[in-house]
Amino acid sequence: MYANSGMATSSASLQASGSVFPRPSVPQDTDHSSSLDANLAALESAKRAIQTYLTKDDNAVPELSSVIEGQNASSTYSNPRNEAWIPFVQQKRVALPQQILDDYGFANPHSTMGILSDIDRVWITMNHRLYLWDYIEGGSSSFETYEKGDDEVITHVALVPAKRGVFIDAITHVLVLCRRLSLTLVGISAPPGPAAAGIQRRRELTIYETDITVPTANQDMLSVVGTPEGRILMCGANDGAIFELEYQAKESWWSGGRASLKQRTGSSVGNLLPSLFASNTSDEITNLTFDNSRRCLYALTSSYTIIMYHLSRDSPNVVREIFRMNNIAMQAQTRCPGAPVLEPKVFKITDIHAVDLSESRDITLVALTSHGVRLYFNHRSYYRLASSADAAPSTLNLCHVRLPPTDILDPFSDPHSINPQTGQINQPQRWTVRGAGYAAYESGLFIATQNIDSTDDILLCTAPDLPQIGNFKAGQDSSAQQQQQSPLTSKPLLTEIAYLLPVMGNVWSVKPNPAIPAVPNAYGWNETITQFSGPPPSFLVLTNDGLHIITRKRPVHTIWELFERWMRARDSAELNDFFITYGPLQTSMMALAIASDNFYISPPDTLYSPVALDAILTGSSMTVSPISGGVREAAKIFYSENGGRPSIVEQNAYGGGTTTRYSMRYESLAAYFSRLVRPLWKAKITTATLVSNISSANLMSVQRDLERLKVFLSSNPQFFIPGSAAYGGTGIGVSQEAWRAEGIAATQLQTLMNQTIEAISFVLLLSDYNMPVTVGKMEPALQQALSQLTYEDFLTTKSGRETARSLVNGVINQQISQQVSVDAISEILQARCSSFCSADDVMLYKAQEQVRKAKELHPGRERASALEESLRLFEKGAKNMTISRLQRICRDYQELSFSYGFVSLPLKCAQVLDVDGLGEAYFDDGCPPNDSREEALVQRRACYQCIVDALKESEVAADTAIAAGQTQKAQELTDTSNNAIAFAIRTEDFVFHSFLYDWFLSKEDPSMLTEVEHPLVEKYLLHEPQTLQKTELLWQLYVRNGRSMEAARTLAALADSVSYGLALDQRIQYLSLAISNAKSTSGDGLRRYEADGEFLKDSEDKLDVATIQLEIYTRLVPMVINPDEDPKVQDLASRLMTLQELFMDYADAYEMNDMKLLMLHTSEHDDPSLVISIWGAIFNSHRDRPDHFTALGFSVSELGRRFYPSEIAFPIDILSEALETYALEFGTEAPPGWALRVLADGNVPNELVLDYFDRIKDSGVPPYEDPMAIRRVLDDITYFLGEWLDDALRPGSRHSRAAFPAGKAEAMVDRYLSAFRGLGDDVITKRRLLDIQNKVRSRF
Repeated sequence: MYANSGMATSSASLQASGSVFPRPSVPQDTDHSSSLDANLAALESAKRAIQTYLTKDDNAVPELSSVIEGQNASSTYSNPRNEAWIPFVQQKRVALPQQILDDYGFANPHSTMGILSDIDRVWITMNHRLYLWDYIEGGSSSFETYEKGDDEVITHVALVPAKRGVFIDAITHVLVLCRRLSLTLVGISAPPGPAAAGIQRRRELTIYETDITVPTANQDMLSVVGTPEGRILMCGANDGAIFELEYQAKESWWSGGRASLKQRTGSSVGNLLPSLFASNTSDEITNLTFDNSRRCLYALTSSYTIIMYHLSRDSPNVVREIFRMNNIAMQAQTRCPGAPVLEPKVFKITDIHAVDLSESRDITLVALTSHGVRLYFNHRSYYRLASSADAAPSTLNLCHVRLPPTDILDPFSDPHSINPQTGQINQPQRWTVRGAGYAAYESGLFIATQNIDSTDDILLCTAPDLPQIGNFKAGQDSSAQQQQQSPLTSKPLLTEIAYLLPVMGNVWSVKPNPAIPAVPNAYGWNETITQFSGPPPSFLVLTNDGLHIITRKRPVHTIWELFERWMRARDSAELNDFFITYGPLQTSMMALAIASDNFYISPPDTLYSPVALDAILTGSSMTVSPISGGVREAAKIFYSENGGRPSIVEQNAYGGGTTTRYSMRYESLAAYFSRLVRPLWKAKITTATLVSNISSANLMSVQRDLERLKVFLSSNPQFFIPGSAAYGGTGIGVSQEAWRAEGIAATQLQTLMNQTIEAISFVLLLSDYNMPVTVGKMEPALQQALSQLTYEDFLTTKSGRETARSLVNGVINQQISQQVSVDAISEILQARCSSFCSADDVMLYKAQEQVRKAKELHPGRERASALEESLRLFEKGAKNMTISRLQRICRDYQELSFSYGFVSLPLKCAQVLDVDGLGEAYFDDGCPPNDSREEALVQRRACYQCIVDALKESEVAADTAIAAGQTQKAQELTDTSNNAIAFAIRTEDFVFHSFLYDWFLSKEDPSMLTEVEHPLVEKYLLHEPQTLQKTELLWQLYVRNGRSMEAARTLAALADSVSYGLALDQRIQYLSLAISNAKSTSGDGLRRYEADGEFLKDSEDKLDVATIQLEIYTRLVPMVINPDEDPKVQDLASRLMTLQELFMDYADAYEMNDMKLLMLHTSEHDDPSLVISIWGAIFNSHRDRPDHFTALGFSVSELGRRFYPSEIAFPIDILSEALETYALEFGTEAPPGWALRVLADGNVPNELVLDYFDRIKDSGVPPYEDPMAIRRVLDDITYFLGEWLDDALRPGSRHSRAAFPAGKAEAMVDRYLSAFRGLGDDVITKRRLLDIQNKVRSRF
């Protein structure tokens, strides 16, 4: 059937026209834990496709100002090719109610009429009586009447927004009834009825008396406009001024009542006395129009001058004139010279229309002349100049002149008439636009009226010819997409389709139809964007015959009729023409919309439908039947045969890889999908007040067409199956890889489509459950997240899905709180949005119901069973558990004393959330920064926190019970906590143990950890991050377990640590403990013993050095002015140093000679020259003191007591000679025996002292070759020996008699007496020697 249909265009051209997309990722087999990520990846891929086509649509048609920029004038029009291409149709005619016509015929009154489209009413006046006709209901009695007061004729009626705070809230608008002598305000309430997709809501009208009437002083008000905040501005027939009607809730002394009429322009005196001092200018204002987006009021005068005013929100009582544009005809002629319709004698502006900022960023005003010329204005002298929409403009500029069509056929001429003279068919007559009156302009669509005769008028209708303006035909040959361009700018010219449409009766008013619901995100005048997601634009044309609905016929309706023609004639020429005009993408998209039965193309036969092909008004029959099955089948054939094939193409000519060029079937599907969801895609789900941001009717409208598309694709799976007829038969020559890529991409789109349908159902469900109340009871963070969430993010991001799950939980919890069963609410959720409430979710809700049941039961077996069943269900559904829900469950379990539950469930959730062990591995690796595994650990810890929180709650509750004297309850709570901890430490989850132990250590009493007997305690104490507290507990753990050597090594490492800010005395303490523990170990073999021995020796050495360091620190602190800020002092206090550092940086730098000796002594470093220099420095440091012998002697003795018998630090041979030489240097100043006594006081044995000095005497080394020096040494020895002997003989002496070497002393004395022969005569010394000799011989 497809091959022989005759509808196919060149598949090669279609294939070339497809867009190039990166190939989608091929889904791999994964476990359930990664299914969400995989699904999100597919949704993200589909989202990129949607965004691609949203962007393409945004850029397809330039904005109006961009089209006319640089073009002074334009006059390009096209005519409909045939009836299928007619741009506008008269959809309906609704006759005026017969009773109104009868009243008119009976009274023959002064009558006027107009349209109040904001409340769906037509106003008709007959003298002083006002009729408000409901044209939506359209029945014979569907009108209200209003008449009050005297018989003064109503000349004009206007509807404006009501000022807030003046009337009751129900009054949203006020009617301004204009009479020649007065103005009257009438309150109006016309709320729309219930919303429904595709249904026009009828408004129930209520009229309220306001008792507000103000005099106009014989001033006929011709035009009245209102602002959203309630200002009422108007112009009078006898004046060129702007008036404002001010009113308020209470009477004012100044105004003399509740309302007053103020003149805002012209003479200020007229504000007070408008009747006496009104301007007599003949240039009266005839028409007003207001642009609220720019706050500009435009006035048209009788001399065709346009005045621009600015209404600042900051100055509510001011109408400031900004610019007055005169000589508009001359300016128009300058831009378009030679145009007859611009001659001053025929130039007449009949209407002006403000253009909202949302429609055009630059074009601000459109004016119409009586000959159908449109004049476009902006606020800039040059397009390139920047402007601000919020600031008052400074000028009004005529930027473009649009001439009327001249090649449009006269609809009343006979195209087949024959010239009687020639016998040939006459040339078709052309229509000339003249006498154009009422007009309406919206989104590029334009309708102007022209009077034909006293009974009928004709409408000039124009619409942008988008294929000539926009970029719809990308990918086609240039010959197929030639556009009419300006020869100067190489830009598309403004081209419109023009059409004349006769109407019955004389036109009184033309207005855009606001009854057509506005489509969110409808961009500019590109109607192809909105033709699938909303009704077509239409205009209300009021004549004295009735109300006529003039509807824009959109491209999709044109191709629909062409399909009908093809079905009748089987001639595809017209379809090919359409295909060439709109391009493959647009054409295939429209065919898909028709084939899938888009609602706005095939509306239902229901009352009040606003869709273009349906009757807007009640009681009106359909003018066109819904799409027949034949048309849908023809559209499906076209979509199939013109879909092309996917292919693999090179990204560039330099080997940059390949990518997939999708078929037009896929492209049109993605583009159509993007247009269906455009109204909501970028919109936020809720407003700040937590109500749905998009009405339920609009949501259901989008959902309806998505569901129809879903059904169509499900019924026609062959479109994306390789080798099917849809691919042109067997698919030979088409890459299997391209088929696969396109199939995956199409599946991703369908996945997103299904999710969107369900998401809309879910939002509608929230609305059904009173969204503000339901969401308002949820956590503030969730409310905030929802208020910022768009539908796009809601559907395609992880945070959006998590928010959705939280919302489902909130809905179910709310329903459960209202005693609605879980099964009932779950059934509703699964029926309407199953992906938002899976079977696993239902399991969680049933578990929650068991918890609720347990709360209602008394403690006992039944409650325990309910809790155990809830735990079983919760653990089965753990993969869908959110942290917030887990927190609530654990709180419930804690309150119910179900300790096993609030431990087991979080542990299970942590395992499920990190099923691949990424978080555990990340923790074991020490938590390196910038690691993707960190999130998995965060998830685990969030689960563990629930356990700790429950334990904390139990402790707090126990303390509260104790304070209240509830001992039994306190004990029960304590038992619950202890049981929970016992359960918790049975797990082998090291990450949890670490988390739990961290909490133990954070408590004031960390003894709980010391009571835990588990192998993982040691691992925890060894794991990073290390802390002083953990290391302290580790060595204590080793001591308790008899592992003294490991305790010693831990203590030694702690002493060396630079991480904890330890003081030196603490480090020394740790080293001391390390040594004592090392000495207490038993060892286990020679090698272990040797290693332990080396460790012990090293620790003892470190302790010795540390002791020296502490002594240096103690000595250094008083020496420094500000030790807390001195870097060397702080460094000395912050770590253990080596002897070399201490020697060089401190002992040497601060001349601590005794510390130098101590270091040499400790290190056993034998360096005689260094020692000599140190002792020399010690000796020299005392020379200048008055008591230098005493001081030096004390220092040497003290060092001797410290270092002797160290031959390194206290070398006696060197020191004995140095001391004696020092005494010799100062002669008689030195005390007798001083040198020997200093050494003896330094704990050097007296006998050894005598030996060393005896050697000095006999050494002969200078200066002891001099007799005088020898004599001095002999004197010192004799004195020292005598003192020693006397002390030994004295009872109670510290030197015992037995220890005195009597024989040695006697021999020494004999030698010294003999030596006196060569030393001269020294009576004193000789006498002492003899005395010693006698005592020795007599006492020993």
